[in-house]
Amino acid sequence: MFETPQTPASEGASDPEMALRARKAMPSSFLRRYRAFCYRVLGQRLDERAGQEVLSERLKQAGVNLTPGMHRSVLIITTVVAVGSAFDFSALLFLVALGLPTWYLYTGLITLVTAAAVTATFQFMVGSRITNRKGHLEQELPFTLSELSVLASTGMAPIELVRHMARRTHDPAMTGEFRRVIYKTDIQGKDLITALAETAKESPSLVLRETFWDLANMIHQGGNLDEYLRAKSEDVLKLKRASQLEFIERLQAYLDMYVSLVLVGVLMIAVGAFLINAFGSTLAGLDANALLLVLAYGLVPLSVIMTTVLIMMAYARSE
Repeated sequence: MFETPQTPASEGASDPEMALRARKAMPSSFLRRYRAFCYRVLGQRLDERAGQEVLSERLKQAGVNLTPGMHRSVLIITTVVAVGSAFDFSALLFLVALGLPTWYLYTGLITLVTAAAVTATFQFMVGSRITNRKGHLEQELPFTLSELSVLASTGMAPIELVRHMARRTHDPAMTGEFRRVIYKTDIQGKDLITALAETAKESPSLVLRETFWDLANMIHQGGNLDEYLRAKSEDVLKLKRASQLEFIERLQAYLDMYVSLVLVGVLMIAVGAFLINAFGSTLAGLDANALLLVLAYGLVPLSVIMTTVLIMMAYARSE
């Protein structure tokens, strides 16, 4: 209930490589205990509230087996802990170490920024997992469709097609989706059409949703499965090439932004610090040495991290 879902144990548990991958993907014992603590303190009451369908759907698309109440409880408690730590650290830095008379302004600002950063990080983590999972699925989908097309041309039954794809040891993202389908049919007792439709609904990839829905309709109404899979594979490959070209253009824009804004901005702040030192004045209570410390240990690492995150997000979308 509290962990990232793994593929059903009945599907591939005998495969040592898949079992090792599942163990590596398990959260640490500390993380499990921390989530359980947050759920006992706050999450159980939050789960009793209505109107959490949107968050529940996003967590399923991210592949995170957490209830909305648990997710929100971890967010709230983590924010409280981070805000308290940021307040104590900034008060010690600006009041005790630097002795600034306006220490409370900087302390309040850092505390607010910390609260906003923690909240944004949780939102980003969910969105990033959805994006990464979507990218992995769409990266493997064209080759999976080609393999399905070859198998369908042999006259294999649809349920046997899905079972064969669920037993694969390659393309783990798509194999996991087929294992979810088999789990719904063999363990939950649902028919193949319903299992395909429900798995499609939980997928973050629109292309995969359409594929599973089309498969379910063709199984229900009949049709040339081999021809459909072959045409769908070609369409997905075209979309993949277009997304990679878009990533190259976006990467160039990020590099231009980094050079023009980050590097030039850092140089301007450094020049400003030397001018402040030359005139013997301060900037918002910070002298030249304090301003350079904030620049070296705050703004520069933050700008590099933000640029790296933007590039990683763009790369995940292009996969």
